[in-house]
Amino acid sequence: MDFSVSKTTDGNKVTAKICGALNTNTSPTLLKELEADLDNIDELILDLKDMPYTSSAGVRVILLLLKNMETHGSMKLINVNEEVKELLDTIGFLDMLPVE
Repeated sequence: MDFSVSKTTDGNKVTAKICGALNTNTSPTLLKELEADLDNIDELILDLKDMPYTSSAGVRVILLLLKNMETHGSMKLINVNEEVKELLDTIGFLDMLPVE
């Protein structure tokens, strides 16, 4: 599966739909797609419905996005599959980040 990020903007909210595995090769793409928007939004939503897997590099990018958004807004994950949710729970992310 190819990796892609599609964004929709609604006022000061950006929803980014991630398609494909988030890993060492693809995580820079996610960061590049979103970094220009981060200072101009109040809410970031990552839709992980079509993201079957994340590596530690993907988790690192999610953490970087979260830390950036904490300074001026909020971030949440939606449509997280059980495998990714279990990984995020194991490393303590579910305590820091809303997941729906």
